[in-house]
Amino acid sequence: MKAEYLLIVNPRSARGSTGRLWLHMRERLGAILPPFDAVLTGARGEATRLAAEAVGRYRVIVAVGGDGTVNEVLNGLVDEAGSVRPGVALAIIPRGTGADFVRSLGIPHSLEGAAAVLARGQRREVNVGRARFLGFDGSPTTRYFINEAEVGMGAVVCQTVSRSSKRLGGATAYLWAIMLTTLRYRDQPVSLAIDGGPAETVVLNNAWIANGCYSGGGIRSAPRARLDDGLLDLVRVDHAEPAERLRGFLKLRSGAFVDLPHVRYRTVRRVEAAAETPVPVETDGEPVGTVPATFDLLPGRLPAIAP
Repeated sequence: MKAEYLLIVNPRSARGSTGRLWLHMRERLGAILPPFDAVLTGARGEATRLAAEAVGRYRVIVAVGGDGTVNEVLNGLVDEAGSVRPGVALAIIPRGTGADFVRSLGIPHSLEGAAAVLARGQRREVNVGRARFLGFDGSPTTRYFINEAEVGMGAVVCQTVSRSSKRLGGATAYLWAIMLTTLRYRDQPVSLAIDGGPAETVVLNNAWIANGCYSGGGIRSAPRARLDDGLLDLVRVDHAEPAERLRGFLKLRSGAFVDLPHVRYRTVRRVEAAAETPVPVETDGEPVGTVPATFDLLPGRLPAIAP
């Protein structure tokens, strides 16, 4: 029987345990899923190529890894013209530090739970975000995101997490990185233009441009976000005094920080960010470059396997 599922497996995910346990995991998955093919990635970015090559050959492309792996696979499911490739759906077996997108989708974190969702095959169409920015080499770059993007301190937090051991787990790794980065990061003046309107310059700590509700290992960074509403949620955190920052930190995981006076929350279709300094940008938990940056949604939606 021809396999309709391709599993793209990041063996370095879950602190390398995915690679070490893959043969056992494959046996467990084989007891739940229809026949599938699987390929292990060998380098950063390879999942994008593998996903693009799989379109037309498989009905479902499954990212086995963390949010970074999901993002790489997503970028292979969007063509050079910025359109979602037809005839294929995205699915996820979560094996990573953050696993934030699956929280919004409602996919269980356990191997058997996620596989059961995949086996049922129920589809939900979700929005896909587009970020255009300057890459680290200074060249104009486009990258697609499915969960969130950030401008400001959050991108530095992601860089800190990617360099850490993550031995204490995703949530702890992110909270520790936030505390460290808060001590070191200096808020910067950033110009933000919303939906083609006039630009407003603010001293920015961080801005989430969110499609999903969660980031940073379970932080409810955009608690009112919906994956299929055709809008991005902009959560802007302005410069604040230390006492206000502490209040925000304590309310971060619950999402209650969005009601603080130095936080602005709104839905948007397009955000343009610019600054005189190279304020960092991340997409789906991966540092990718700096402003100037523009964020919007693709016109088409991507089918995703979800409960």
